[in-house]
Amino acid sequence: MMKMITLTFITCFFCGSLGAPPAPSATIFASDGINPYEALWNATTIVESGKNAFAVGDKHLKEYSYGIVQIRKTRLDDFYKQTGIHYDVTDMYDTLKSKQVFMHYCTGLNMEKISREWNGGSKGMKKKSTLKYWRKIQSKL
Repeated sequence: MMKMITLTFITCFFCGSLGAPPAPSATIFASDGINPYEALWNATTIVESGKNAFAVGDKHLKEYSYGIVQIRKTRLDDFYKQTGIHYDVTDMYDTLKSKQVFMHYCTGLNMEKISREWNGGSKGMKKKSTLKYWRKIQSKL
């Protein structure tokens, strides 16, 4: 009887350890992709705030601008209408959130139009004053 139990135990243990060898595994990391506007983002952060994430600008105006790319509340209101994502002006001190807003407005546009409209609003391409801004951006690209 003891031999039978031992034999059964050995057989179960041996059969349980049999199987296919572990499959080789590879981890594939998702790429963030190529962002054609990354250079524009970097240039804009230099021109707008000197890369200062906590900058507050346009203090001479009724509405201040905030963060690394100087975003105003009116831009955030428009961003909210388009995306459903609500940010307050103090959220623009967070560079990732500022970049999300900035990149949203880059979609499908050329760099000059993005820059000039960033500086002069939706009619920025029609304003002569935004040409100087665009030249500053170009010098940083």
